[in-house]
Amino acid sequence: MVAFANKLKKSKTPVPGTSDTSGEKSFPKILKPFAALMCILFFGALFTLFFISIFDTDKTVSETENRNLATMPEITAQTLFDGSFMTDFEAYYTDTFPFRDELMQLHNTMSDFFSGTRTSEDIVLVERGDEEDFAGQDITYDE
Repeated sequence: MVAFANKLKKSKTPVPGTSDTSGEKSFPKILKPFAALMCILFFGALFTLFFISIFDTDKTVSETENRNLATMPEITAQTLFDGSFMTDFEAYYTDTFPFRDELMQLHNTMSDFFSGTRTSEDIVLVERGDEEDFAGQDITYDE
């Protein structure tokens, strides 16, 4: 096997699936700028959200959900070791994620559009169908 690999390295014939004689696959030149642009956009979005979440002020009340939002938990040795800090921090960050209200509105709009249902806050209006449409729940119709 080693002899075959050495023979391929010395030969001038390209290995199938490669474009040069080194035996390594090369990335098509036309895709390199596109790949670089995608990396810049991806990491730019990550860093932008990171800096926004560090420097923005946290809301305390959600008007759309009509509830108080979680507050930043205190870091103590006990909360770190018993795992409650990470649980509380997850709830805090979920509530204070940048553009949270806008993203939730976008989700609701897209969900309404693609599911074909009309929502009115917590009520979902669907056409009357078969009892099977409600995942086996016991549905009775008022008539």
